Amino acid sequence: MLSTFAVRSGVYGSALLRGQAPRVLAVVPIGSRHKSEAAKQAETWEEANKIFYGPERDTKNFPHPVMPQESGKVRMGFVPENWFQFFYEKTGVTGPYFFGVGLVTTLLSKEIWVVDHGFAEVIGFFGAIWLLSNKVGAGMAKWLDNKNDLVNKERFEQPIVDAKASAQEIIANNEKAIWQEDGQKFLWEAKKENVALQLESVYRQRLAQVFKDVKSRLDYQLEVQNVKRRFEQTHMVNWIVDNVTKSITPQQEQESIKVCIAQLKKMSVPVATA
Repeated sequence: MLSTFAVRSGVYGSALLRGQAPRVLAVVPIGSRHKSEAAKQAETWEEANKIFYGPERDTKNFPHPVMPQESGKVRMGFVPENWFQFFYEKTGVTGPYFFGVGLVTTLLSKEIWVVDHGFAEVIGFFGAIWLLSNKVGAGMAKWLDNKNDLVNKERFEQPIVDAKASAQEIIANNEKAIWQEDGQKFLWEAKKENVALQLESVYRQRLAQVFKDVKSRLDYQLEVQNVKRRFEQTHMVNWIVDNVTKSITPQQEQESIKVCIAQLKKMSVPVATA
């Protein structure tokens, strides 16, 4: 596979390039040239995590180094406290001091540490260290801690907080967009039901119109039949009456009138007697 060598700043490089800034030698696939810088950094960190935090790392015998929150305690401004604790377990409380005095005495007696005209500088050096440690050390330590906290907040903590806030805002916007998308589904269903109701209303109106038209036509046919029947009946009655009237002779008419008068007289007699 074709690959290119990329040299990046890091913590392991003095053995590769001496006399220059620390570098880390990494093998970058040629296909990664087309990737963004963020993707490249993410892949680099993933590879580093596999090396330093992978299953092959013996965390029991070689635990991960942890940066202490505060520096270790010291005595006399520069002697670590754990040195005194080491002597306390073996020689008691006065052991460290006797060891220090004996060591200085040995160095002077064996002329390993030769006292010359520059010895006063040693006394002044340790005196200045003691003076600075007791008078200025607390204030300077507080100022440096505040400065360090400010730098940590600006470079590490605040960017993380801003990134979390931005991520939360993006998540909230995405959730709102999802909620709006769900609302669009309900809106679509409501519009669909509204259209269905409109279609149902138009269908019922047309059905009522068809019923009205059909009823009107049936009523018209019924009225036509009734008119035809009445016309036939009237014509038949008139025809019969005309024929009967034509068949009566004047003599029959006179006789019929006489019979009627006689019947009326008979009917009027009982009424008068009563």
